[in-house]
Amino acid sequence: MRAVVQYGTGGPDVLKVEDRPEPARKSGEVLVRTEAIGVPFYETQLRSGLIPAGPAPGVFGHEAAGIVVEADDPSLHGKRVVTVSFTGGAYAEVVAASQYTLVPDTITPEQAVAAAVPASVTLALMNAADVKAGETVLVEAASGAIGGYLAQLAGQKGAHVVKTAGKGKADIDHDDPDWRQKLPDGIDVVFESIGGPRAAELLAKLAPHGRILAYGLLSGELPTFPVAGLVARGITLIGFGGPDAYGKRVAAVRAEALGLVADGTLTPVLDRTFPLADVAAAHARVESREGAGKVVLVP
Repeated sequence: MRAVVQYGTGGPDVLKVEDRPEPARKSGEVLVRTEAIGVPFYETQLRSGLIPAGPAPGVFGHEAAGIVVEADDPSLHGKRVVTVSFTGGAYAEVVAASQYTLVPDTITPEQAVAAAVPASVTLALMNAADVKAGETVLVEAASGAIGGYLAQLAGQKGAHVVKTAGKGKADIDHDDPDWRQKLPDGIDVVFESIGGPRAAELLAKLAPHGRILAYGLLSGELPTFPVAGLVARGITLIGFGGPDAYGKRVAAVRAEALGLVADGTLTPVLDRTFPLADVAAAHARVESREGAGKVVLVP
């Protein structure tokens, strides 16, 4: 099979397309012939070494959708599933996965992989935030996959949504280093995905008893908030990450998230598709932040 192998850390050129043996399926896993592979932003950070990754060389990638060709349960054969792996292996024509979710018939493979992780993260974040009608909600990086879904669902809840994005793709341009000073006062909920020490400047814009949900680090740094600033305003800070969030809470709502796509509640946020051979171009596209939504590889 063709697969993308990571050789060390660095730029997109450390990803090489090679012929590799198909993975051996273990009991409890499904073997999937992939049709679409997600390229999330965090994978560019893993590839570059900004986030610690597993040993290289190894088949890269974590999110894929395709057709089951082998499983313990024969009734799964021929079913379309979306898979999520914490150990890699998704950038390939065949994937073995223990974590998988059936895909509704009305969803394409590209839509499934565009929604599987980001829409599930969105649902879990929305459940934690308890957004109410009439509240003001700040969605950072709203042109991205998770940010796009957060803006959709918060708006459907009746909230007033304030969106940021780079490259002038939203009313608030977060490429401006002073963008936080341009936010309205009285924000009730912040979905914080940029991180860094300047995240503390958000506190001045929050309403008393507001909520901050910290779930990303697009800047490459965790957000920093002074405890005194949180306590004085009664601000709730909710950290969202690690195995508990992504291995349990997100996985628990994946089928529901795909159902929201199937019934039209959520519109998949797709940017571009690239052939597997053009994986370097796909990573460069994600890192450029010029697009909006999910970049997808097609084997």
